[in-house]
Amino acid sequence: MKKIDLYILKNLTVNFIVFLIIVSLIMMIGNAIKIYSLLFAKGETISIILKIMGYMTIFLSIFTIPMALTLSVNFVYTSLSKNSEIVILKSAGISLLRIYLPAFIFSIFIFLILFYDSSFLVRKAKLAYRKTIISVVKNRLYVGIKEKTFYDGLKGATIYVNGISPDHKKLNKVFFAKNSNTVIAAKHAYFVDTLDGFILRFKDASLYSETNNNINTGTFKVYDIDVGINKTLNVPSYKGDTRFMNIVELYKYFKKNHDKNAIYIINKNMVFSTSVLFLSFIAFLLGIVLARSGKSAGIIINISIFFLFYILEMFGESLYKSYGVIWSVWLPDIVLFILASYLFYKKSLR
Repeated sequence: MKKIDLYILKNLTVNFIVFLIIVSLIMMIGNAIKIYSLLFAKGETISIILKIMGYMTIFLSIFTIPMALTLSVNFVYTSLSKNSEIVILKSAGISLLRIYLPAFIFSIFIFLILFYDSSFLVRKAKLAYRKTIISVVKNRLYVGIKEKTFYDGLKGATIYVNGISPDHKKLNKVFFAKNSNTVIAAKHAYFVDTLDGFILRFKDASLYSETNNNINTGTFKVYDIDVGINKTLNVPSYKGDTRFMNIVELYKYFKKNHDKNAIYIINKNMVFSTSVLFLSFIAFLLGIVLARSGKSAGIIINISIFFLFYILEMFGESLYKSYGVIWSVWLPDIVLFILASYLFYKKSLR
């Protein structure tokens, strides 16, 4: 039986790596399309692009790792079942749970990796990714804004400058129009870094705006406008933001501030990590049950179950945000446990 265990573990490892690469590439391409204009903007280096893609790979791993495990377990046990190897093992008096043991051991290993990944690496990668995106947007603006040329890449606004300093950060004699109802004319303007990205600060500015067919005017020594980045990529202040804390920082933050959101995120990390155990067992059972339907049928059904998990995860998060019920975050794992128990019960009766 040890040779069979090693054989199954070897196949699980190989298939997991293959599926992880495939799923990661698919999800990365989908996310890269969303920021294509930023990712491949003029002036960006290969190293910056690779850095962004690397951060993207890490924070997408909470999705790609469970999916790769689910597909690999299903694929391996479907193959064993189609070749009648499962029937032979059961005929030799080996129980269903004993046949699953190699996959369970492999799933525990993946659980530990995913727990560390979601608790530490993903948080760090998300923050680094957002900071890098801000840097990319700034570089795009520095390259895009030219003297005596209208530029419309400032989040729904248009800017015209008469002169630019050698470092491309200070703008002279500036005309700025936003949303067709706000116009600013200033002697100087320059970009200022903030926790949320950056702002465009005008010096000696005159402002003209239209509200309810009335034109309002004003003059300012200093006037700031947020032109940081696109709304979908906007970055909140990092200090005290639980979304970017690792699990140790979250626990300390909760002990100090009694922030319910910190406990919710800790629970969410546990849900994502433990999900691989349920998904793995379900994939194993479906691999045996659906062997005659072919590998493609098993893959499609497992992907469907995987997406069901994330639909339930979003529903649980919605319940938490609406009613403050922390236990709702465990809803996906509860449903997976019930489904796994039902499939095992049905299969053990045969």
